[in-house]
Amino acid sequence: MDKFLKRKELDSEQNLEPDESPSMSGGQKKAKMVSASKFSGARQYSESYISVEFTFTGDANKPTPLCVVCGEKLANSAMVPSKLKRHLQTKHPSLQNKNADYFVCLRDNTEKQATFMRKTTKVNERVLKASYQVAELIAKSKKSHTVAETLILPACKAIVEEMLGPEAAKEIAKVPLSDNTISRRINDMSADIESVVLEKIRISEKFALQLDESTDISGHAQLLANVRFVDGDAIRENFFFCKALPEKTTGEEIFRVTSEYLEKGGLKWENCTSVCPVVVAWQGLGSCV
Repeated sequence: MDKFLKRKELDSEQNLEPDESPSMSGGQKKAKMVSASKFSGARQYSESYISVEFTFTGDANKPTPLCVVCGEKLANSAMVPSKLKRHLQTKHPSLQNKNADYFVCLRDNTEKQATFMRKTTKVNERVLKASYQVAELIAKSKKSHTVAETLILPACKAIVEEMLGPEAAKEIAKVPLSDNTISRRINDMSADIESVVLEKIRISEKFALQLDESTDISGHAQLLANVRFVDGDAIRENFFFCKALPEKTTGEEIFRVTSEYLEKGGLKWENCTSVCPVVVAWQGLGSCV
Protein backbone atom coordinates (compact mmCIF):
# COMPACT_ATOMS: atom_id res chain seq x y z
CA MET A 1 0.00 0.00 0.00
CA ASP A 2 2.79 2.41 0.85
CA LYS A 3 4.28 1.94 -2.56
CA PHE A 4 1.02 2.82 -4.25
CA LEU A 5 0.59 5.96 -2.12
CA LYS A 6 4.11 7.10 -2.94
CA ARG A 7 3.53 6.67 -6.65
CA LYS A 8 0.34 8.68 -6.50
CA GLU A 9 2.15 11.52 -4.74
CA LEU A 10 4.80 11.57 -7.41
CA ASP A 11 2.16 11.62 -10.12
CA SER A 12 0.53 14.68 -8.57
CA GLU A 13 3.89 16.50 -8.42
CA GLN A 14 4.50 15.75 -12.06
CA ASN A 15 1.15 17.26 -12.99
CA LEU A 16 2.21 20.58 -11.37
CA GLU A 17 5.30 20.94 -13.56
CA PRO A 18 5.17 23.02 -16.78
CA ASP A 19 3.99 21.19 -19.86
CA GLU A 20 7.37 20.81 -21.59
CA SER A 21 8.94 17.85 -23.25
CA PRO A 22 11.66 16.30 -21.04
CA SER A 23 13.74 15.65 -24.11
CA MET A 24 13.85 19.36 -25.11
CA SER A 25 17.33 20.75 -24.44
CA GLY A 26 18.21 24.30 -23.33
CA GLY A 27 19.45 25.18 -26.83
CA GLN A 28 16.19 24.06 -28.39
CA LYS A 29 14.19 26.15 -25.91
CA LYS A 30 16.34 29.21 -26.68
CA ALA A 31 15.93 28.70 -30.43
CA LYS A 32 12.19 28.46 -29.95
CA MET A 33 12.16 31.79 -28.04
CA VAL A 34 14.34 33.54 -30.67
CA SER A 35 12.13 32.37 -33.52
CA ALA A 36 9.07 33.61 -31.64
CA SER A 37 10.66 37.02 -31.05
CA LYS A 38 11.62 37.29 -34.71
CA PHE A 39 8.10 36.46 -35.76
CA SER A 40 6.67 39.21 -33.55
CA GLY A 41 9.38 41.78 -34.44
CA ALA A 42 9.65 44.44 -37.14
CA ARG A 43 9.47 43.59 -40.83
CA GLN A 44 12.82 43.72 -42.61
CA TYR A 45 13.67 45.25 -45.97
CA SER A 46 14.52 43.08 -48.96
CA GLU A 47 16.54 44.27 -51.94
CA SER A 48 13.84 42.87 -54.21
CA TYR A 49 11.49 45.64 -53.05
CA ILE A 50 13.36 48.12 -55.24
CA SER A 51 11.56 46.57 -58.21
CA VAL A 52 8.33 48.09 -56.84
CA GLU A 53 10.01 51.51 -56.30
CA PHE A 54 10.74 51.15 -52.58
CA THR A 55 13.91 51.53 -50.54
CA PHE A 56 14.10 52.07 -46.78
CA THR A 57 15.11 54.76 -44.30
CA GLY A 58 15.58 55.04 -40.54
CA ASP A 59 16.72 52.30 -38.17
CA ALA A 60 17.94 49.15 -39.90
CA ASN A 61 16.32 47.02 -37.18
CA LYS A 62 12.95 48.65 -37.86
CA PRO A 63 13.19 50.11 -41.38
CA THR A 64 10.62 52.50 -42.82
CA PRO A 65 9.56 51.94 -46.46
CA LEU A 66 10.45 54.96 -48.62
CA CYS A 67 9.16 55.50 -52.14
CA VAL A 68 12.00 56.60 -54.44
CA VAL A 69 9.55 58.36 -56.78
CA CYS A 70 7.41 60.57 -54.51
CA GLY A 71 9.35 60.27 -51.23
CA GLU A 72 6.33 59.03 -49.27
CA LYS A 73 7.07 57.00 -46.14
CA LEU A 74 4.91 54.07 -45.09
CA ALA A 75 4.60 52.25 -41.79
CA ASN A 76 6.85 49.29 -41.06
CA SER A 77 3.79 47.05 -41.21
CA ALA A 78 3.52 47.90 -44.93
CA MET A 79 6.90 46.27 -45.61
CA VAL A 80 5.35 43.45 -47.65
CA PRO A 81 5.39 43.08 -51.45
CA SER A 82 1.60 43.27 -51.84
CA LYS A 83 1.24 46.60 -50.01
CA LEU A 84 4.29 48.13 -51.67
CA LYS A 85 3.05 47.06 -55.09
CA ARG A 86 -0.38 48.54 -54.33
CA HIS A 87 1.31 51.91 -53.77
CA LEU A 88 2.99 51.63 -57.17
CA GLN A 89 -0.26 50.71 -58.90
CA THR A 90 -2.38 53.44 -57.28
CA LYS A 91 0.10 56.33 -57.02
CA HIS A 92 2.38 55.74 -60.01
CA PRO A 93 0.54 53.53 -62.53
CA SER A 94 2.61 54.86 -65.45
CA LEU A 95 5.75 53.31 -63.90
CA GLN A 96 4.46 49.77 -63.49
CA ASN A 97 6.37 48.51 -66.52
CA LYS A 98 9.69 49.99 -65.42
CA ASN A 99 12.39 47.52 -64.47
CA ALA A 100 14.41 47.50 -61.24
CA ASP A 101 17.35 49.38 -62.83
CA TYR A 102 15.13 52.42 -63.34
CA PHE A 103 14.23 52.59 -59.65
CA VAL A 104 17.83 51.90 -58.62
CA CYS A 105 18.86 54.96 -60.64
CA LEU A 106 16.20 57.05 -58.89
CA ARG A 107 17.36 55.80 -55.50
CA ASP A 108 21.01 56.61 -56.23
CA ASN A 109 20.12 60.12 -57.44
CA THR A 110 18.09 60.74 -54.28
CA GLU A 111 20.98 59.63 -52.09
CA LYS A 112 23.40 61.86 -54.01
CA GLN A 113 21.10 64.86 -53.56
CA ALA A 114 20.82 64.16 -49.83
CA THR A 115 24.61 63.90 -49.53
CA PHE A 116 25.04 67.16 -51.44
CA MET A 117 22.54 68.93 -49.18
CA ARG A 118 24.34 67.71 -46.07
CA LYS A 119 27.68 68.96 -47.40
CA THR A 120 26.15 72.30 -48.40
CA THR A 121 24.59 72.73 -44.97
CA LYS A 122 27.91 71.94 -43.31
CA VAL A 123 29.74 74.47 -45.51
CA ASN A 124 27.10 77.12 -44.81
CA GLU A 125 27.53 76.58 -41.07
CA ARG A 126 31.30 77.09 -41.36
CA VAL A 127 30.82 80.20 -43.50
CA LEU A 128 28.34 81.61 -40.98
CA LYS A 129 30.66 80.89 -38.06
CA ALA A 130 33.57 82.61 -39.83
CA SER A 131 31.39 85.67 -40.47
CA TYR A 132 30.52 85.91 -36.76
CA GLN A 133 34.18 85.51 -35.78
CA VAL A 134 35.22 88.42 -38.01
CA ALA A 135 32.34 90.55 -36.66
CA GLU A 136 33.47 89.81 -33.10
CA LEU A 137 37.02 90.94 -33.88
CA ILE A 138 35.74 94.16 -35.46
CA ALA A 139 33.50 94.90 -32.47
CA LYS A 140 36.31 94.31 -29.97
CA SER A 141 38.71 96.51 -31.92
CA LYS A 142 36.01 99.22 -32.37
CA LYS A 143 36.70 99.53 -36.08
CA SER A 144 34.33 100.57 -38.85
CA HIS A 145 32.06 97.82 -40.16
CA THR A 146 33.24 98.47 -43.71
CA VAL A 147 36.78 97.33 -42.87
CA ALA A 148 35.69 93.69 -43.23
CA GLU A 149 34.75 94.05 -46.90
CA THR A 150 37.37 96.61 -47.89
CA LEU A 151 40.41 95.23 -46.08
CA ILE A 152 39.96 91.95 -44.18
CA LEU A 153 38.36 89.91 -46.98
CA PRO A 154 40.80 91.04 -49.74
CA ALA A 155 43.74 90.42 -47.40
CA CYS A 156 42.50 86.92 -46.52
CA LYS A 157 41.93 86.06 -50.18
CA ALA A 158 45.42 87.24 -51.13
CA ILE A 159 47.09 85.28 -48.33
CA VAL A 160 45.11 82.07 -48.92
CA GLU A 161 45.56 82.18 -52.70
CA GLU A 162 49.31 82.57 -52.29
CA MET A 163 49.65 79.89 -49.61
CA LEU A 164 46.95 77.34 -50.55
CA GLY A 165 45.95 78.10 -54.13
CA PRO A 166 43.03 79.68 -56.02
CA GLU A 167 40.48 77.02 -55.03
CA ALA A 168 40.93 77.82 -51.35
CA ALA A 169 40.63 81.53 -52.15
CA LYS A 170 37.23 80.85 -53.75
CA GLU A 171 36.06 79.28 -50.49
CA ILE A 172 37.19 82.37 -48.56
CA ALA A 173 35.17 84.57 -50.92
CA LYS A 174 31.97 82.81 -49.79
CA VAL A 175 32.15 84.41 -46.33
CA PRO A 176 29.63 87.33 -46.20
CA LEU A 177 31.41 90.40 -44.79
CA SER A 178 29.45 93.42 -46.02
CA ASP A 179 28.95 96.32 -43.60
CA ASN A 180 25.25 95.48 -43.16
CA THR A 181 26.09 91.83 -42.49
CA ILE A 182 28.70 92.75 -39.89
CA SER A 183 26.19 95.09 -38.24
CA ARG A 184 23.60 92.30 -38.01
CA ARG A 185 26.17 89.86 -36.63
CA ILE A 186 27.19 92.31 -33.90
CA ASN A 187 23.56 92.97 -32.99
CA ASP A 188 22.90 89.22 -32.79
CA MET A 189 25.88 88.66 -30.50
CA SER A 190 24.91 91.66 -28.37
CA ALA A 191 21.37 90.33 -27.89
CA ASP A 192 22.70 86.87 -27.04
CA ILE A 193 25.16 88.24 -24.45
CA GLU A 194 22.40 90.36 -22.93
CA SER A 195 20.07 87.37 -22.57
CA VAL A 196 22.84 85.26 -21.00
CA VAL A 197 23.75 87.98 -18.47
CA LEU A 198 20.09 88.52 -17.53
CA GLU A 199 19.59 84.79 -17.06
CA LYS A 200 22.64 84.54 -14.78
CA ILE A 201 21.41 87.51 -12.72
CA ARG A 202 17.99 85.89 -12.33
CA ILE A 203 19.68 82.70 -11.13
CA SER A 204 21.91 84.67 -8.74
CA GLU A 205 18.84 86.57 -7.43
CA LYS A 206 21.00 89.29 -5.82
CA PHE A 207 22.84 91.99 -7.76
CA ALA A 208 24.39 95.44 -7.40
CA LEU A 209 24.38 98.36 -9.85
CA GLN A 210 26.83 101.09 -10.73
CA LEU A 211 25.34 103.99 -12.72
CA ASP A 212 27.17 106.64 -14.69
CA GLU A 213 26.35 109.35 -17.21
CA SER A 214 28.12 110.12 -20.47
CA THR A 215 27.54 112.26 -23.55
CA ASP A 216 27.72 110.92 -27.11
CA ILE A 217 29.09 112.76 -30.15
CA SER A 218 25.70 114.34 -30.82
CA GLY A 219 25.57 115.88 -27.34
CA HIS A 220 22.84 113.61 -25.95
CA ALA A 221 23.11 112.20 -22.44
CA GLN A 222 23.49 108.43 -22.09
CA LEU A 223 22.97 106.38 -18.94
CA LEU A 224 25.59 103.65 -18.49
CA ALA A 225 25.18 100.81 -16.03
CA ASN A 226 27.45 98.04 -14.79
CA VAL A 227 26.13 95.09 -12.80
CA ARG A 228 27.81 92.84 -10.25
CA PHE A 229 26.36 89.45 -9.35
CA VAL A 230 27.29 85.99 -8.10
CA ASP A 231 27.97 83.44 -10.83
CA GLY A 232 28.57 80.05 -9.26
CA ASP A 233 31.57 80.42 -6.96
CA ALA A 234 32.73 83.74 -8.42
CA ILE A 235 31.57 87.36 -8.40
CA ARG A 236 31.15 88.71 -11.93
CA GLU A 237 31.03 92.27 -13.13
CA ASN A 238 29.56 93.01 -16.56
CA PHE A 239 28.44 95.97 -18.58
CA PHE A 240 24.67 96.07 -18.13
CA PHE A 241 23.08 98.63 -20.48
CA CYS A 242 23.35 102.00 -22.18
CA LYS A 243 20.13 104.00 -22.46
CA ALA A 244 19.38 107.49 -23.73
CA LEU A 245 18.34 110.10 -21.15
CA PRO A 246 16.15 113.20 -21.56
CA GLU A 247 17.65 116.68 -21.37
CA LYS A 248 17.16 116.86 -17.60
CA THR A 249 19.14 114.06 -16.01
CA THR A 250 17.38 114.06 -12.68
CA GLY A 251 17.34 111.24 -10.17
CA GLU A 252 13.72 110.47 -11.04
CA GLU A 253 14.57 110.03 -14.73
CA ILE A 254 17.56 107.85 -13.88
CA PHE A 255 15.30 105.68 -11.73
CA ARG A 256 12.62 105.51 -14.44
CA VAL A 257 15.01 104.42 -17.20
CA THR A 258 16.69 101.86 -14.95
CA SER A 259 13.34 100.50 -13.71
CA GLU A 260 12.09 100.03 -17.27
CA TYR A 261 15.15 98.00 -18.18
CA LEU A 262 14.99 95.87 -15.03
CA GLU A 263 11.30 95.14 -15.59
CA LYS A 264 11.95 94.22 -19.22
CA GLY A 265 14.68 91.79 -18.12
CA GLY A 266 12.52 90.16 -15.44
CA LEU A 267 14.46 91.68 -12.52
CA LYS A 268 13.18 93.42 -9.39
CA TRP A 269 14.49 96.28 -7.29
CA GLU A 270 13.98 94.13 -4.17
CA ASN A 271 16.87 91.91 -5.29
CA CYS A 272 19.22 94.87 -5.81
CA THR A 273 21.53 94.99 -2.78
CA SER A 274 23.15 98.35 -3.58
CA VAL A 275 23.25 101.19 -6.12
CA CYS A 276 26.38 103.25 -6.66
CA PRO A 277 25.71 106.46 -8.65
CA VAL A 278 28.92 107.98 -9.94
CA VAL A 279 27.28 111.39 -10.36
CA VAL A 280 26.62 112.72 -6.85
CA ALA A 281 24.41 115.52 -8.18
CA TRP A 282 21.58 113.12 -9.03
CA GLN A 283 19.08 114.31 -6.47
CA GLY A 284 16.17 112.03 -5.63
CA LEU A 285 17.65 108.76 -6.92
CA GLY A 286 18.26 107.37 -3.44
CA SER A 287 14.73 108.12 -2.28
CA CYS A 288 13.25 106.47 -5.39
CA VAL A 289 15.26 103.30 -4.88
